[in-house]
Amino acid sequence: MRALHTAVALGALVASTALGGDFMDTRVTFALANSNVLVKPGETTPNEPGTGFGAARQNTQFYDNFNTRFTGFETLSTVGLYKRSPSFFEGFDAEAALNVLFNDLASGAITLFDNSSYIKLNYKPLGWGSREEIALTAFPVSSDRFRLGYAWKVSWGGDSAFTYNQGSGTSSTGRPSAVPGLKLQITRDRWYAFVGMKTGLLLNNLLNVQERQYGFLGGAGVDILANRLRFEVNGGYFQRGIAPSLATQGVEAPINAGGASAQLSFFSDQILPSIDLRLYRNDPDIANRFFVPESYPGGFSYQLSLEGSGLVQSLIDPDRFAATKLQPAGALALQMRFKYDFWRFYFIGLVRSLSFIQFDVPGLPPYYDYSAGSTVSPEIWGAIGGDKFWPRIHLTTGLVGGVQMPAYVSAPRFDFGGQNPPPGLTGPRTVVVRDVNTVSILPPDAPVIPIMSIKATFKLDLSEYFAFIGEVFYNRDANRTTFRDSTQSINVQVFEKEHQLGFNLVLQARF
Repeated sequence: MRALHTAVALGALVASTALGGDFMDTRVTFALANSNVLVKPGETTPNEPGTGFGAARQNTQFYDNFNTRFTGFETLSTVGLYKRSPSFFEGFDAEAALNVLFNDLASGAITLFDNSSYIKLNYKPLGWGSREEIALTAFPVSSDRFRLGYAWKVSWGGDSAFTYNQGSGTSSTGRPSAVPGLKLQITRDRWYAFVGMKTGLLLNNLLNVQERQYGFLGGAGVDILANRLRFEVNGGYFQRGIAPSLATQGVEAPINAGGASAQLSFFSDQILPSIDLRLYRNDPDIANRFFVPESYPGGFSYQLSLEGSGLVQSLIDPDRFAATKLQPAGALALQMRFKYDFWRFYFIGLVRSLSFIQFDVPGLPPYYDYSAGSTVSPEIWGAIGGDKFWPRIHLTTGLVGGVQMPAYVSAPRFDFGGQNPPPGLTGPRTVVVRDVNTVSILPPDAPVIPIMSIKATFKLDLSEYFAFIGEVFYNRDANRTTFRDSTQSINVQVFEKEHQLGFNLVLQARF
C-alpha cells in the first residue's frame, strides 16, 4: 500500500510541476510477435506461447542491443526534474536532477526506479574553455550509470557489483538496494581523468547483519589526435562480502574483485557513450535529444573501437576445504561502423570468458571457482550487417547475420543438480551459458555446436518520432535442452528443435 501511495504522490508531483519536455527517453511500444513459429507452447525453454501481442528478450538475437540493457520492446520513460543555477562564488555553478524510470510491465503494473539521480557541483577556472571543468557528482540513490568499461555489453562495476546476493542489501520493498556513489572528474579540451567511490550493503552471514562494502573507481582518457583517435582506460576494486556457504561453517572468506578496462577509438565523427551510461540532463538551455533521427549528410564516415577488460576475483576453491582462489575474467570487443551516403555497414565481434559473464553472480555455481579438470570455453561471436535508407519513402531496409560459439564448462563432476540430483543430472556434463545464469545442460558426451543467426529488418518512419518496425529472423541452435516426462513418468532430458523462425512487428513512438 505504501508503494501505491508513493506512486500516486509522485504522479501528482510530476503532473503539477513537470513540463512535457521533462519526459525523456520515452518509448511507447506495441508489438505483434512470435519467437518461433515452428514450435508449440511447452516445447521450448523459455516457453513460446504462440503469436500474440507483446515481445520479450527471447525475441532478440545475441548481436542485438550491444550498447543497451533494454530489449527495445519495452514501454518506459524517464522523468527528469532538472535545475541548474550559478553559485554565489565565482567560477562555480551547481546542477541537480531527479531522474525516475517508469517501466510498464506486461502485468499492467508500473514500477518506479531511480535512474541515477545526481547532484553536481562544477568549477571552471579562469581561462578554461566552455567544455572544460572540474566536477563533483554525487549519486544519492543509484550510481548504476557510473560504470567501468565502455560498451554496455562488457561494462561492469554498476549497482550489480553489490546487489547480486539474494536476501542481502534489500530495501523495504524486497528489491535489492541501489548503490550510492561519488565521482570527481577533471575535463580538459583533449583529456579527462576521474576517481570515484561506491558503498553497498551485503549480508554478513557470520553475524547475520548487513555490512558496508566499498568500491573504488578511477580512469582517464586522452585524444591522441584531436577528434580522430582516443585512448581511454579505467579500473576499480570492489569488496563483495563473504562467501555464504563457508560462513555457515564458521569460516570468514572475503570475496573481493578488481580489474581494468581500456578502449582505443578511431573515428571521423563524435562517439557518444552508450545511452545507458549517460546521465540524464533536462536542461532547457541545452539541446539534449536522446532519439535524434539518423542523419545522412552524404560522403564517408566511420567509427572504430577496440575494447578489452581484464578482471579477477576471489572465489571458493572447490578442491580445497575452506579455501579461496583467484579466478581471472576477460573480455574483448571490436566495433566497426561505416556510413556512405544512405548506406550503413557494421561489424561487431565479442569474446567473453565464462567467468566474465558470471562476474556479478559471482561464479558458476555461485561463489565457486571451477573444479580441477574442468574444460572452460569462452563466448565468441561475430556479426556483420548493413542497411540502406530510402529518403523519398522514409524507409530503411537491412540485413544482419552472425555466428556464435556460446560459453560452456565441461566438469568431471556435476555441481548444478542440488544435494539429491535426479539420475539425468549426474556424472560429467557440459553446461552451455548464453548470458548471466541463462544455461542449458547438455546430455553426456554431447558436443557444443555453433549457433547461426540471420535477420532481415525494415523501418518505416511515419513521423520524426513514430515508426513501424519489422523483423524476420532465423536461428539454428542445436544446444537447447529441456526435460519431458517419459512413458514411465520420469523426467528425461531431450533436445529442443534446433530451427527457430520468428518475427517482430512493432509500432513505436520514441521521444
